[in-house]
Parts: sequence; structure tokens; C-alpha cells
Amino acid sequence: MDNTDYNLVETEKKIALSEIAVTDLIKRLLPDHYKQFEAKITEINGNDMFSIYNNSNDLVVLDGNNQVSVASALNWYLKYYSNCHIGWNGNQIKLSERLQKLNAPVTIKSQFKYRYYLNYCTFSYSTPWWNWERWEKEIDWMALNGINLVLSLVGQEAVWQKLFSEIGCDQKEVFEFLPGPAFNAWGWLNNLDGWGGPTTQNWVDDQKELQLKILERLRSLNITPVLQTFTGRVPRAFAKRFPEAQITKLKSWYDFDGVYFLDPSDPLFKKLGKLFFDVQNELYGNDHFFAGDIFHEIDSSDKSKDYMSRVYKGIQESLMEADKDAVWILQSWTIRDDSISVLDPNHTIVLDMFCETEPKWNKTDHFHGQPWIWSIINNFGGRTGLGGNIPKIVSDLQNAKEEIPSSKLIGIGIVPEGIENNVPVYELFMELNWHKEKINSEDWINKYSERRYGFTSANINNAWSILLDTVYSGPKGYTPIESVICSVPKFNIKNVSSNGSTEIYYSNLDLLKAAELLLSNAIYLKEIETYRYDVVDVTRQFGANLANRLFGKIISTYNQKDIDEFKKYSELFISLCWDLDELLASNKNFSLGSWLNSAKSKKKDENDLKLLEWNARRQITLWSSPEINEFHDYANKQWGGLIKDYYIPRWKCFFDYCLSSLTSKKDFNETDFNNWIISHAIEWSNKTNSYDVVNGKDEIKLAEKFVVNYKMYSENI
Repeated sequence: MDNTDYNLVETEKKIALSEIAVTDLIKRLLPDHYKQFEAKITEINGNDMFSIYNNSNDLVVLDGNNQVSVASALNWYLKYYSNCHIGWNGNQIKLSERLQKLNAPVTIKSQFKYRYYLNYCTFSYSTPWWNWERWEKEIDWMALNGINLVLSLVGQEAVWQKLFSEIGCDQKEVFEFLPGPAFNAWGWLNNLDGWGGPTTQNWVDDQKELQLKILERLRSLNITPVLQTFTGRVPRAFAKRFPEAQITKLKSWYDFDGVYFLDPSDPLFKKLGKLFFDVQNELYGNDHFFAGDIFHEIDSSDKSKDYMSRVYKGIQESLMEADKDAVWILQSWTIRDDSISVLDPNHTIVLDMFCETEPKWNKTDHFHGQPWIWSIINNFGGRTGLGGNIPKIVSDLQNAKEEIPSSKLIGIGIVPEGIENNVPVYELFMELNWHKEKINSEDWINKYSERRYGFTSANINNAWSILLDTVYSGPKGYTPIESVICSVPKFNIKNVSSNGSTEIYYSNLDLLKAAELLLSNAIYLKEIETYRYDVVDVTRQFGANLANRLFGKIISTYNQKDIDEFKKYSELFISLCWDLDELLASNKNFSLGSWLNSAKSKKKDENDLKLLEWNARRQITLWSSPEINEFHDYANKQWGGLIKDYYIPRWKCFFDYCLSSLTSKKDFNETDFNNWIISHAIEWSNKTNSYDVVNGKDEIKLAEKFVVNYKMYSENI
């Protein structure tokens, strides 16, 4: 067999395996209908594309240039020919026995080479407790939504552990370096060492095994994993082990102890970098895309452009020595944009992360010639809350696409800190990859709601029009808007977390109307999982917003020293919180029990259990140590169980102190109150009591009751 024949056979074999991989995806998703589809991969040049048509056997042919394109064709067919929805919070799939035929073939081309997914923080705020079953669903979702480049950080602990052993460090030094499971993101972002640990060997082994499964599935579907690169962060132990090396202790990240940084100009940097890549390649393979940032949200010892350029260049040269085909992906969040011009644009991609609010491409001369990806975050801290400026996202991306050469604007990306929320924002954004012309947001949202429920009506359309005009037309800053329910009580609350806001940018009466319109169709939709989720979410947002208004009334009555009115509104506030907790605890997507039980399910022994539960509890409350105020309640959640047992006691205590101040005519004892708040947070994060995933109550009836009970207050306050 000559080389031509051999290459042809190998190509045919590769295509056959690729078609099997995507057929398996169809089988997982549609076990009763997969035989009516034919997955076909056709090699083409240029951007990705897919075609959908019926063949002579009446099969629906999903024809694309790779597995992701074929999966995207399946999603397109399910959306626009079968009125189905595949999403984070449930699927709506109602297919007739025989699939819908196409009147004519359809061919659609990708607008972007890359479609990027995930943020470092997502691995701590959303995915830390995921098992293989949950990851399998997410990878299928990635392929269906056209994602072909994904950050893949699971199992990073095993890389560092093996590297440590190669150098001769002991296990104690390893575990002092590795953060706990809920704080890994900020270890890989080079912000902190060890917080939330010490981790356990069982956890390291579990994550390694999980990563191997993730990578195998990603590669089988032609989704390229982005692994970690070596950027110079080293353990404290290395400073002692290599006393001659240029290892500097960096400035503190929000009062955490500074991490240690090895200067790229030191000969040890390339040696360690090569060892890091050798270990990572041995464990997880190499797909030539690597993520890594330097001095993330901290300053280097030398801020000069020359020094920063030298650091960037040194890191890339080390990466290129380890892999001549490597591409370094940098986040724009705290990038030193005037220093990255020294990087090789053939081996660099910049993620412009926050384009929906604070794009950097138009302030940096398009990142000084580096290729870049237009991305949205849309969620900070994994916080609950509806939000995202859909019309602005659609318009701004279209404008950028028209203004920037495709050789520089090479992709789009979704990089939220927390996922499984605000589904229409992310679904629409990823669908923009397949639309050449600008789409109409109003038309799209109506079709979205119809396929999400498998049903439409005037009331459903009106509800979603209201949602588009309210929660999905803002805010200006960090999404989502927060509720005072989750705040440490005080007399003036502008935000719950350090970068959040409680300022509502629409009328809560409009949101009440949307909830009523959704509930008016309960008789038809009450069994639909996606409908139940949306009813709870919209009702939750209405209640959370009302709490913000009630808080203003409470503080006003306190300042007026009106004890009776203060009692009236503070009691109403607590009642609202109780009722909201009951509603949220009826749905697994808004349940503290889901989070804690998922964490505890990863245990192998009691040491694991202690580590996992503390991490899960601490992250969503105090986050850091009591002395570091910056992160308290950063990852606040409106969850059933958490409101009842964590937030309500804080508010009850606050109201008691207020009443004591009013009746005694003495100043509010702020010192004693704040001491109680900290002790409450520490005590709660150390607890081990269990929570049910759901309380067994009907969320539709609870939502209807909540709306009826609090409608009058929304209209009058």
C-alpha cells in the first residue's frame, strides 16, 4: 500500500470513528429516535458548516465537517423543525413517532473559527462536585451549542503532585500548596496557596480519573481541551529548595498570603516549565492550547512595560520550547495590554472576557494586533438572579464583527463565573455563531419560549416579552442584581458582594406581571420541567426584588423611630424570606441540599467528607477567613435551606438589635452585632447537618400562593 492509499484509509477510518462518536451522542439524547438520523462527516476547508436534509430512506441527514458541526445540526433540527429544547435546567423533547421531514435542505456556515467555553471560576462556583454523568451531559451540551474550544482544568492537582515528586518534595509540601476543591480556581489563577485545604489523596485521584474521561469524550467529539500552562507560580517550598533562583514573594491578593513567582528569565523557569509540560502530557496528552495568566488582580514587583513585556515573552518562549505548536490563551481581565505586543500572534489568543459591559478590544488597539475572542461573563460568583442585556449583546457583537477583520476577531466565548442560570442569554449568544445577519431579539425570545415549553400562547409570549424588556435588558454593571436578603444586615445596603449591586433597573410590577402570565398557563404546562424551573426563577426574582423595597421601608421606619411600623415591616420581611425559602426548596435547581449532597457524594472516607462539606459551606458564605472582608458573601445564593438557616438568623438578629436600640433609645451596638455575624458564619460553615434535595412540595402551587400573598405589597411599597 503506497502512502496515498494509506492516507486515504486512515482518513476514512478517522471519519468513521467521528461519525460513531456523534451517533453515540444522538443515542444518548434521543434513545427512541436515533435510528432516524444519519450522522455524516464531510471534509471541507474554511469555517465549520452543516447541512440538514432527508435522504432517499427518509432519514434526517446531519452533514457537517466535524463532530461539533454535526451535533450543531442536530440541535438546529430539534430547535427549528421539532420545537424542542436542550438546556441546563431540563430538556423539553416531544418528538412524533416519525421525525419531521424538511421541505428543502438547509446549509448554515459558522461565523467564527473558535467558540470558547468556561472560566477558571466556573470550576469552583459550579462544577467542583460534578461526577462523570453530569460532565457527560455538559460535554454533549457543548457540542450541541457549537463549542469547540473549552477550558479543561479538572485533575490539575495530579499534575502538581507528580511534578513535586519528580523534584523530591514530600506530600506535606504538596498539600500545603494545593487549595481545597471549592477554591481551586484561585490556585490556578495564581492568587493563593492552600486555602480550603489540605486536600486528600482520594480527591486528587478522583479528579485525575474524572479528567481522563472528560478529555477522552471531548476529543472524540472534536472539542479541543485547553490545559494549563506554566506561568511561574511555584510553592513556598521551592524558594528553600532553590535558594539561588529568582523566586519572589508577590504582593497579597486581597490579604491572602502572597504566592511565590519564579522569574521567566531564570534558567530554572524553562527547566520547571519543561518538567510541568512533560508531566501534564504524560497524564493528559496535548492538544496545543494552553491557558494561564500572570499577576491576576495583583501587581508585580516591577510594573514597568519593559519588565512586563519580558515576562510575557519569557513565558511564551518557554511554552514554545515545550511545544512548537502551542497557542497561549490569555484572559483580558487584568492583562497588561501594552506589553503583549511582543507575543507571537500565531501562538496567542486573547479572551476579551467582559464584552457585554466593559470590552477592551476598542481601548487597546484590538489587543495590539493579537487574535482575540469576543466573550461574555454575565454571571459573577455563581449568584442567583435573572439578568443579561440580550439586545446589547446581539448589537455589540454584530458591530464588532462588521468592524474587525476576521483574522483578528477569531471567535466568540461564554466565560461565566457560574453557570446553569439565565439560559436564554447563553443559548442565543452561542447561536449567533450560525447567523450571518443580525437577529431580532423579540422574535427569537418568542420562539425560544415556545420550544422551551413545547407550547405557546399569547400569555407566554407576553411574559417573555416583559422578561426581555426588563431583566434581559440590563444591568449596566455586574450581573446579576443582588437581593438584600443575602446581605450582611446594615443600615445602608448598596451591594451584597464586593462587586455587586442591589439597584433594580426595571419595575418589579412588570416582573410580577410576567410571573402571573406564566402561571396563567399552569394547567397546560405544570408537568414540564423547564416551565417549573422558570416559574420558580421568575417568582424568586419578584420576591427578591420586593425584599429590597421592604428593606428601604424598614430603615425609614427605624430612622423615624416608629417602633410599631418597624415591627410590622420587619416581620413582613422575615415572612417573605420564609415563604421564598419554602418555594426554592421545592425545586432541586434552587436547593442548598443539591449543592451539599453533591459535594458529600464525592467522599471516599471521613477525611474527605470533612474537607468537602467545609469547602461547600464556606465558599457560599464567608468564602475566606473572617479577617478578609472582600469575599464575604461574594458567592451569595438565594437557595432553599440557605435562606432559612443562614440569612434569616442574620436578619432576625439585626432586627432585634434595632428594636433594642429603639426601645432603650441607645445607639445600635454595631460592634457586638458584627461579632455575632462572624461567629454565626464560622459556626454555620463548620456544621454537618443534612438537607433534602427538595421538600416534596408542589412548586407551582407555592409560586401561585407567593404571588397572591405579596402582590399587594409590591403595588403599595
